[in-house]
Amino acid sequence: MSHYEGADGKWRIGKASWLAGIALATTMIGSAAIAQETVDRWAIVATDAEKTEAAKAGAADAAKDGAPVTAPSGKKIGVMLLSGQSASSQRILSAARTVGTLFNYEVIACDPNFDAQKVAQCATSLVAQNASVIFSISQNPGPMGSALNDAKDRNILWYGTVDEVTPNPAMISYGAPGERSADVLNKWLFAEMAKRNGSSGELKIMALTAPTVGIAAIAQENALQASAKATTNVKVVVKHDLDLANIVQDTLSTTTQTLQQYPDLGGTWTVCDFCVPLIAQAATAAGFTGDKRPVIAGNYMTAQTVAGLRQGTIDGVVDLPWETAVWVGMDQALRNWSRGAAVDTSFDVFSKAYSLPFMAPYVVTRENVTKSGPGPIFGPDFEGYFRAKWKAEYGVGG
Repeated sequence: MSHYEGADGKWRIGKASWLAGIALATTMIGSAAIAQETVDRWAIVATDAEKTEAAKAGAADAAKDGAPVTAPSGKKIGVMLLSGQSASSQRILSAARTVGTLFNYEVIACDPNFDAQKVAQCATSLVAQNASVIFSISQNPGPMGSALNDAKDRNILWYGTVDEVTPNPAMISYGAPGERSADVLNKWLFAEMAKRNGSSGELKIMALTAPTVGIAAIAQENALQASAKATTNVKVVVKHDLDLANIVQDTLSTTTQTLQQYPDLGGTWTVCDFCVPLIAQAATAAGFTGDKRPVIAGNYMTAQTVAGLRQGTIDGVVDLPWETAVWVGMDQALRNWSRGAAVDTSFDVFSKAYSLPFMAPYVVTRENVTKSGPGPIFGPDFEGYFRAKWKAEYGVGG
């Protein structure tokens, strides 16, 4: 890796470039190969009453599906990571393992480790290993080659998760459209900047973008620009496309230069999850503290971001309950296998197909972050819901 976290919690720059460090040879891994410590990094925040409500809703929805049936056996869950380094990949894999354990399904995974050239190898290998269902994380279909169509020909369900990608008829799009999370973040960020800096003056934003990553990132950037344009005193004064081959140094240097040029910067915004702690580090190193410090915000939780929120160096990040894509995807697959029901291929499945509204974005802030333990996941108790549903429907889960 070209970056790592030191004992003092700060990020360092190594000798190799970021992509050179992470573009390792593709490794086919079993379900236990990625460190188990990642499994406990995130946890649903729910009261006892909310857990009870979720369980009741799950049991009620099971009854709507029909009489109990025998759960399909011998299935295999495939997961194609974006990278084992990625928090979203860790969360999707963790959810797949949990579901696999409930039904005694084998879980296989492949990690291209951010290397687009390895994506086709991973996709082909998962299909060749006869996965029954595959979850990929923020991977555009193009680099997968013929594997997607091969999967469709074999009746393998393939779900794209986390971020929305280029549509493909062989992939079920359960990745979130970028504007959904961006709109929530923008509204919160603009309000926080106004509270800290006053609402009468111009509120300046530094935006670190990554348009080459995919359509979700482009949608997020477009939503920011539209929100800023619609707000008379908000202006994106720096819009910088990150150098993905040198992303750590680029984030640090761009943030430092921006703060020098705009010492009255109101806030920071980025689509890059692990860039948020880097921005915070650069702001601290430049001596920005208290009310003089910009509101530091961005996309998605990482372990370092959760630590920064608790320490007060980061103000807020938008996130979604990514794990829900696995639980919903597997429920749709189970209904298809056991009842012959059509799989709901629309992203609306999260908000319209069940009694509880799943996959709603939220902002994790200094104020609502848990004081210790795993990073918080807000929203309905999706795991309790599906455990109760599957217990009533298939006799497993409980």
